[in-house]
Amino acid sequence: MKEFCLRAVLIAALAMPGAMAKAQTLTPDQQAVVGTWDFHDGGICEVRIEKGKLYGKIIHTDKKVDNGGVCKKCEGALKNKPFVGMDWLYGFTPEGTTPKWGGGAMVDYATGILYRGKIWTEDGGKTLNVRGYVGNPILGQTIVWKRIK
Repeated sequence: MKEFCLRAVLIAALAMPGAMAKAQTLTPDQQAVVGTWDFHDGGICEVRIEKGKLYGKIIHTDKKVDNGGVCKKCEGALKNKPFVGMDWLYGFTPEGTTPKWGGGAMVDYATGILYRGKIWTEDGGKTLNVRGYVGNPILGQTIVWKRIK
């Protein structure tokens, strides 16, 4: 029994540094992504951080998509969900201490295509770069959003 307890204490002690490393403090540049953004086609996205991950929700769209305002072409949990209120950016995590967030995904709500992505601010937090790609990030496209608030 004593050996079992000693082993359990040793495992817990070894696991703690790894758990603490995941509780990363965000830099000001990483926190600058939070806010309300005007994206390229007249829509507005609210970006937030929850439990260390970045999410973006559509709060307005002017885009004319002939499908009654729902994501008919999306798959999974987003299928037939209304565009407004949809988390279409999700699961992004900070890339070390750089201003970039990566490892997340974004949905083109008009086509239902799922893209991998990277997100970061520039110009003192006035612009947000949203890079989407399928496969290799070099082959993607970056769209610059403007901060509303």
